[in-house]
Amino acid sequence: MKLHTFAVCAYKDSPYLESCLRSLRGQSLESDIILCTSTPSVYIDNLAKRYSVPVYVRYGKSGIQEDWNFAWHMADAKLVTIAHQDDMYHRNYVRDLL
Repeated sequence: MKLHTFAVCAYKDSPYLESCLRSLRGQSLESDIILCTSTPSVYIDNLAKRYSVPVYVRYGKSGIQEDWNFAWHMADAKLVTIAHQDDMYHRNYVRDLL
């Protein structure tokens, strides 16, 4: 089991998703990143490919509780940060967390 994973919750085609992914890739200590959504789209898939992030799709009605629980469940790590698509993280977040 990995130590830490960012589980990004993406809803539809947010213009902030790329900034979020960029801040996660820019961490001073590398951490796994996964992208979870209940609203799959070409936009989300293209960003996931650009940042080499796997996408997990939850089928069914979208809902914040269900979507975030799904993201937590998909992250195979001791510590999980549920990152909303419009969150940005300081480059030392993971270092300080660990």
